[in-house]
Parts: sequence; C-alpha cells; structure tokens
Amino acid sequence: MRKLIGAITLVLTSAANAASEKDLDVFGGVLLRYENEQQHINLPDRERLRAIVRLGVKGEINNNWSAQGRLSTGLKNKQNVPAITIHRFNSQPQPDNDVFVERLFMTGRFENTTIFMGKIPWKTKQLSDAFWDRNLSPVGIHVDYQLSKQHQLQFASLKPLDGDSDFVGLMHIAQWNMSYTFDQIRLDVSPWFVDYQGEANAKYAKKDTQLDNQFLRLSSSLNYKGYQLGIELGRSLKGFSQFEQFADQKNSVVVQLSQGKLKQAGDYAWHLRYLRVERFGVISEFAQNATARFATANLRGLDIRLRKKMARNWWLGARVSDMQTIKGEQEQGLRFRFEGQYTF
Repeated sequence: MRKLIGAITLVLTSAANAASEKDLDVFGGVLLRYENEQQHINLPDRERLRAIVRLGVKGEINNNWSAQGRLSTGLKNKQNVPAITIHRFNSQPQPDNDVFVERLFMTGRFENTTIFMGKIPWKTKQLSDAFWDRNLSPVGIHVDYQLSKQHQLQFASLKPLDGDSDFVGLMHIAQWNMSYTFDQIRLDVSPWFVDYQGEANAKYAKKDTQLDNQFLRLSSSLNYKGYQLGIELGRSLKGFSQFEQFADQKNSVVVQLSQGKLKQAGDYAWHLRYLRVERFGVISEFAQNATARFATANLRGLDIRLRKKMARNWWLGARVSDMQTIKGEQEQGLRFRFEGQYTF
C-alpha cells in the first residue's frame, strides 16, 4: 500500500508539471467553528474555537485518468478529527495541530465504470456517517459499475489507516444501488455487505480494530419535492460472547428527515436525525465522530443541523447534538456548533 501511495504521488506530481493552466485546478477551503460541549456526567465542559483548512490540487493525466491530492489540518494519528483548536474559552488540554496528506488518489472514467485508486474519499453510498466517518480516507480501490440508469454496483477493497502512515485491518464492501421514480417521488435503496478482517497491532486506531466483523446494511430514502425521508439499518453478523454485557448489541439505526442542497445563494439545507448505534453495530474506530466526544458507538440521541448558502463560495450554519450511552457506564453530552465555510 505504501508503494501505491508513492506511485500516485509521482503520477500526481508529473500531472501537475505537465498540465497546462486549463487542466490543472487548485482548490481548498477554510471552516471556522465555535463548539460548546456540556451536560456530561464524567467529562468537564469544553468550549473552543476550531478551524479546518484544506488545500488540494487536481489535474487530468489523459482522456480517462485524473489525479488529485489534498492536504488538511487536524490530527494526523486520528484522521476523523480534521479540526485544530485555535482558541480555548475554558481550561482544557490543547490537542496537536498537524498537517497531513488527507487524500491522494487517481480516478479512471470509462463507459460504464469508474475506478478510484489510492488514499481515496469514502465512495460507498450511505445516508449518514453512522458506519463510516467521511473525514477518513482509507487506502485501496473502489469501483463503480453502472448496470443501467436505475442500477449500479459498487465494490471496494480498503485498508483503513492507523495514524498517518500505517494501516490496520482490511475491509471489503459490495453494494447494489437502485433508484426508482414514480411521478414526483424517487425511491433509493442500497443494500450492502461489509467484511472487516481485524488486526491486533494498532498503535492509534484501537477501538474494535482487532476484531473481525461482518455487516449487512441497508441505506434507503424516499424523496419528494426536495424533501427526503431516509432510513439506514445495519446489523453485525458476528458473535461477541467474550463481551458479555454487549454481546447482543449488534444493530444500528438512523432515521433522518432532511431538505435542501445548498446549490445557490439563499438556499437552506437541514436535517433532523435520530441515531441508535449499538456497541458492535459499527466498528467504533471508523464510525461518525461529529455528535459526541465520549463515543462513536453504544450511543443514541438526536442530531439537528441547519445551513444557509450566503453566496457562491460560502455558507453559515448551526448544529446541535444531544447524545447518551445505551449500555454500560452512563454518559451523556450536549454539543452546540456554529460554523461557516469558505471554499475556492
């Protein structure tokens, strides 16, 4: 895998050197976020100002292939935390402020097939980040195959990251995406299967990454005039009798009502989401990291988000997450976020 990253780096550099102004694009963005976390049982309140800064370059290699790389701020050994703390309003530890290669991949586009290779963004279709945090870019290959206008197959073989350079585990994914339109209603249904082979040598990504696990998942939504009602279900197929208290905790459920896409200035986008993610319904290390500081699994609660597109390149928004644990040691937390993002 490291050789693959090296090869892609070489190709990307060559593409940048050879590309004309017309087919080389520099892009990026800055997100500023005020974050207030309170009402915990075992954790102190935390209030801080954070930032996410990203800078990337992409270019065409030939008619079929392109390459892209992007740098990000964050924690290089915990890459689902892309934000850095620029001001603390109360007493709290100061986390590291790193810059790392967040993505580095090639894309091949053919008649019915699209291939992504390298350190790639998550491409499997999901309603929420309950199973996989989109800030994590694993190393591997992802293939989209368009069977017809209504049916698409997706396959992926991925090595999640343990810190900035090492890997942990191996994940194989197969997904079937179906889309049906009835008058003004669109129904999207995506069943998928995940096989994860764990490794016991993680230095940083240690939450459940040593355990083998398999999942059946279903992401689905009903869309009408810009409104979407979505349901996402998942269940582990493995047994975990060695964890007596959590042996039966193998399901994940997300129900979400949402509207809006932020396509042009003045547009609003919002979601109201209920999550119930049991201990082994996901792999804790790779699950969403946006709603609670104390867990990514074994939690339930509500997540509400609102954004407004202020102009072509920037938006403002707010988010509230109210979470608590399902089993074991009791913990809860209320997280407020006010944020704005500018992109170029």
